[in-house]
Amino acid sequence: MSVRLSKEESEKRLDLRKETVHKVCLKKTDMSHLISRVAVVLDVSGSMTKAFQSGMVQATLERLLPLAMAFDDDGSMEVWTFDHEFKRYPPITRTNFYDYIKDNKISARGGTMYAPVLRDVGSYFVQEELAKIPTYVLFITDGDNADGSDTDKAIKILSHFPIFFQFVGIGDTSKNGFRYLRKLDDMDGRYVDNANFFAIENLADIEVIDDVSLYTKLLDEYPKWLNYQQVREMIAKGDVMDKQKKKYLKKLKKRSDSSGLEVGGLFVDIIEILVDIFT
Repeated sequence: MSVRLSKEESEKRLDLRKETVHKVCLKKTDMSHLISRVAVVLDVSGSMTKAFQSGMVQATLERLLPLAMAFDDDGSMEVWTFDHEFKRYPPITRTNFYDYIKDNKISARGGTMYAPVLRDVGSYFVQEELAKIPTYVLFITDGDNADGSDTDKAIKILSHFPIFFQFVGIGDTSKNGFRYLRKLDDMDGRYVDNANFFAIENLADIEVIDDVSLYTKLLDEYPKWLNYQQVREMIAKGDVMDKQKKKYLKKLKKRSDSSGLEVGGLFVDIIEILVDIFT
């Protein structure tokens, strides 16, 4: 990582990046005046240890926050972390972004399961914070999950709500990397296509991908999703808790039966954690 900027310098960079987001949005249909809730979900599994220690995760947050500053309804970005469990953290803002990871004592530790945090994100935006506003969720991970069937179920149920998930895989850009996430675009059984994915070697490093290119990729599918008639109808009813929403939320909170393959995947995660610790 490069030398850490001062807080004042980092604030100036945030503002410049916010303007870059605006310029990117101007080129996209229905994005120039968009108001949207923005959230980030961070992988804190054991394999992310070096990314946290190097400052890469903090730098990544500072590149993502301008998206919220540009079109979030209150300029903040809700934060979740996940391994085989999940945790909510205070929203990240222009006021508290500097040393956010350190100040909140966020570190890497466990395995890799997507479904628990996806369920909580859904419950939060659909049940706890009702609003006639779409939600854009950045989901950052460095590896595939050990709970494929549960994640399938969660993604399919969440396709009935105005929540879009932009998955970003960091580290493995090969065709064999992130096999689960690469299948998302072809996943059957969804009400609408509610997710996109791309992989990148290092999300924090501007030498790997410049700001314009990064924000263009991050916002590639979101405007298309916003234009679905089903999504527009969901947004219009976003502040209403009706019987149908309650039915889907009830389904969302139920876990699928885990397969032997998923248990095996969790075992692999544990082995990877031990390797990270002792190497």
